[in-house]
Amino acid sequence: MKSLLIGLVMVVALGWGGVLVADDDTVVVVMRDMAFKPEEVTVQVGRTVRWENHERRQFHNVWFRELGEEPGEYLFPEESMERTFDEPGEYPYLCEPHEDRGMTGVIRVE
Repeated sequence: MKSLLIGLVMVVALGWGGVLVADDDTVVVVMRDMAFKPEEVTVQVGRTVRWENHERRQFHNVWFRELGEEPGEYLFPEESMERTFDEPGEYPYLCEPHEDRGMTGVIRVE
């Protein structure tokens, strides 16, 4: 029942462009239709963001290229990754294989 409720909340939240916050105060960004949804998220210092791949067949990754990091590992459908943001700032990121399709996002940390 809990999974069903969380899924329903996600559909409603993402339908109007909102941000889903999981039970543990983790902010969820969904990868679907070759996009990060929502594309821009503002969180407080110390908050964790989880990227979840909700595609049926497509893989993605999360790459903080402007921070000088290596590309992230590919996330296949139903896989996820998390990152905690401990410093204020703006953190742009992209999906390396789909950057040419505009698959980019930004996390703003206050």
